[in-house]
Amino acid sequence: MERDTMKKLNAAALLAALVSISNGSAFAAGVSESELMQAAVELGHQYDSHYAAKDPDGMASVYAADGVLISPAGPIVRGRAALRDYYVKRFASGARGHAIKVLEVHVQGDGGYGINSFSVNVPRSDGSLHEERGTIVAVYRHDPDGWHMGLVGPNVAKNSD
Repeated sequence: MERDTMKKLNAAALLAALVSISNGSAFAAGVSESELMQAAVELGHQYDSHYAAKDPDGMASVYAADGVLISPAGPIVRGRAALRDYYVKRFASGARGHAIKVLEVHVQGDGGYGINSFSVNVPRSDGSLHEERGTIVAVYRHDPDGWHMGLVGPNVAKNSD
């Protein structure tokens, strides 16, 4: 019986080592939930501030260099240059008044993900504005130059207005 237990422990240790190597970090390098919450809230503030300033470079800087946005209209936007271009068009359309509220975060290794609510004012075809509301799932990661959003996936509520 002890031999089976040792085999299981060795297999678990090997699996942990492989996961650690594939993630590029050790489990000990993880962050706390409060640290992730603080980073998520700060990134949300930066996002909203850059949105209010209609600053596409600032918007792109909130994302990781290889960051991805699954835009509400459907296209997948990859990388800071494409994100910058996306926000140039978004601001030119008249969108404004973005607000993110971090609802919860969950740690995974040296980063994690969060579930957030958001609202934003977007133009209708006649030029008038209406408020869209929904949720955002964001993957956060700690890069050598700080915290960034690696993936942002908003979901717009059907009855937004």
